[in-house]
Amino acid sequence: MLEDIDQGLTESSVFAESAPVLAKVDATFSLAAEIASDHRHGQPSRPLPDIPFAYDTVFRRELELFLHRMRERDPQADTAADFLSRTDLVAPPGPDSSRQDARFTPLGVPGGRTVRVLSRIDDGDAWTAQFQRIFRAGLTEPDSRYRTVPATAREAGVVSEAVRLLGAVLPRTALSVLSHLAFVGVVEGPGAFESASDRRVPRAVFINRCALDDVPRTAEAVLHECVHQKLYDIQLVHPIYRAAYDAEHAAVIRPPWHENAEWSFDRALAAAHVYVHLAAFYTALGHRPQSLAQGVDAATGRSGSTDRARFLLAAVAGVPAEPGPAGVRFIEWLTARLRQIEACPVANAKQPQKQGVL
Repeated sequence: MLEDIDQGLTESSVFAESAPVLAKVDATFSLAAEIASDHRHGQPSRPLPDIPFAYDTVFRRELELFLHRMRERDPQADTAADFLSRTDLVAPPGPDSSRQDARFTPLGVPGGRTVRVLSRIDDGDAWTAQFQRIFRAGLTEPDSRYRTVPATAREAGVVSEAVRLLGAVLPRTALSVLSHLAFVGVVEGPGAFESASDRRVPRAVFINRCALDDVPRTAEAVLHECVHQKLYDIQLVHPIYRAAYDAEHAAVIRPPWHENAEWSFDRALAAAHVYVHLAAFYTALGHRPQSLAQGVDAATGRSGSTDRARFLLAAVAGVPAEPGPAGVRFIEWLTARLRQIEACPVANAKQPQKQGVL
């Protein structure tokens, strides 16, 4: 049954299988880089940097802005050509490279890839400074007092153990979602979130230093944010939302576990996507040897996740005008996965321990 759940989340589906999605995303940004490089009419094009554009947060974000400006006929689209030709931006090694980079602690993840934890912050380094700017633009407000900080060796070790736990509990799912991750940042300061990611900060997740105190809690955070990153990539190549979808004017979903909360349709769907994965994680964790996650209350984690996923899936299915054709199939697929998880027997609960916020 557990193997069926793990397989179900990564079955041969345009929504679940990462390989075709990643191939299309990679092709999209490679083409965007070529267009941007030749965008200044009358000037010779310059050689493109030899980096995986879709993987690199800094270059990918610049190309996303370039595509947006092109659609809007914004003359600032020309600036992408200058950005791509900058010689001071030293891109980190790609996911398949074993080359060392002193700015990061490399972590091996399923599939033989490398994820890099930011462990040295030097604002004099152009790539790091740009990465910091992207983080602030996407995940802070003007009055925010938290910031990214260098990860310690212990913190990078906890992230590594969390990745191993995900691979032991849901091996296929871990392989899929972690393929959408490139960088991990640590945050610290008043008001900082437990963990976060954002479409405007592609292929990166951020975890509160205070949350890096135990492996299962970190594993939940990594899974949560990587599932979001996977959906960001899916949205690039599949019409999940209707044409001209506008989050500010979309249907509103009111989750009862957050007082006075009003979520747009896309936010509710993204949360449902996460809760289905968390339900699978806690279901599988409850059936694994206790040594994998000693002290975790897997039964409560499963119950809370399934309840919230069930509510959100019913809510988004109840506003059929918002999703596009692929979005309708996506909701149906998630609903089928949730039913599969709910059909799995509940394992015995373990001693409660502090966990991440569901």
